[in-house]
Amino acid sequence: MQKPSFPPPILWGLASLGLFATSIILIMLFWMTNRIDVLEHERARDLVELAIQKTTEKLVQSVEDYAYWTLAYHLVQTGSAEDIYENIGSAATETVLFDQLFILNHDGELLHAYDDKTGAKAVDAYDPIAMGPIWQALNENNAEDPISKSTVIETEGVFYLAVAAWITTDEINKLPEAKVPALIGMTRLDGAWQNELARQIDITGVKLIPFSQDAPIRSSVSLPASGQPVASLTWDPAYSGTTLRNQILPLILVICGGIIVVCGSTARYFMTQHASLQRATKIARTDQLTGLLNRAGLEEQLQSKHMTKCLESGQLAAIYLDINKFKKLNDALGHRAGDIALRVTAERLNSVVGDNGFVARLGGDEFVCVIVDENPESVALAIAERVVSISKSSISFDGHDQIVMASIGISVATPGTQWEALLSQSDSAMYWSKNKATDQPVIFCKSMDSAAA
Repeated sequence: MQKPSFPPPILWGLASLGLFATSIILIMLFWMTNRIDVLEHERARDLVELAIQKTTEKLVQSVEDYAYWTLAYHLVQTGSAEDIYENIGSAATETVLFDQLFILNHDGELLHAYDDKTGAKAVDAYDPIAMGPIWQALNENNAEDPISKSTVIETEGVFYLAVAAWITTDEINKLPEAKVPALIGMTRLDGAWQNELARQIDITGVKLIPFSQDAPIRSSVSLPASGQPVASLTWDPAYSGTTLRNQILPLILVICGGIIVVCGSTARYFMTQHASLQRATKIARTDQLTGLLNRAGLEEQLQSKHMTKCLESGQLAAIYLDINKFKKLNDALGHRAGDIALRVTAERLNSVVGDNGFVARLGGDEFVCVIVDENPESVALAIAERVVSISKSSISFDGHDQIVMASIGISVATPGTQWEALLSQSDSAMYWSKNKATDQPVIFCKSMDSAAA
């Protein structure tokens, strides 16, 4: 019997479909993995720029705090070297605010120099040539203008972030001649700083080199960001997308050779992934230690139509609990005892709340009970009192029996109350209870807000 043959259009159709599907898979693979590389480069660059910005802002704040200080002005003008060191210079030698600190007169002559390594004997650390650009920039401003200047300088092969400001007084406008001294604070951008930057951002091969036009665009940042660049901060670019593509490309080619089989496998794969996602979603919304809702699960519950309606109509109350002396319990009996206390507390809260609402663990030793009822205040108060009563039963910690009490705050919704406000109020009431050292529930009132303020 002659085997049936496929009509040519079907053959061409199947071949075209296979080729089209294969092409789409390969194009998407290369596009997506390349996009991963691009996003990773952009992320690293943004984080590096943010880290440099934070370092600069921190140094600017420190310099301005000292420079725009009337006492600093009078000390530099008339104070002794010891007083100047104690009030200003020690910021470089005894703290992490500065690595170097220089005080200059109005003409740019060095008056005092401090270094975290040589202390107050840091005259040799001052490089007037390297300081030239920032000194010139500072002189573009009048002493009356509280504006600092920052840049990156290189001296003896080491790069520094430098910030300069005039040391002014509140009465600068009353002085006959506004010839005020200046302060230059510096942070060393050395290997230790670079290593810390690499650790924070999770990049490798960080180097700070003299500015180069040839620095790679995706893995380098010019310093300073504005003005004439002085240095280039470079790092080894990551290619997670390319690595991923090289790892899965053989498999993709096999899939492209058997596209029909892959379709069925893909359907099964997505069903498995969907089930995994559902399990992961449930895990993500549940506190793994106590089995209660976590913050994410609590937020999801509160977004339901029923809970929204109850909150808008004022038929909801929040009971906020914080276990007393929980840290001492952990320190004395260990973290296992703390876990036992949390699980027992969760079981007690679940048993007491029952069908009147639900319980969530916000984190640490903090819990919240959401009470839903037409008369939420009386129900919440009754539940809180039962919590106090049941908490007087001791808990056994490997042979050690101990009573674990909690500070309890209650807030009751009024029509139109937002959940965030309700939770904050119950938190305030809880802290009021904790501060008063009482084991009785405290209902929130407006005076608690004014007391906290």
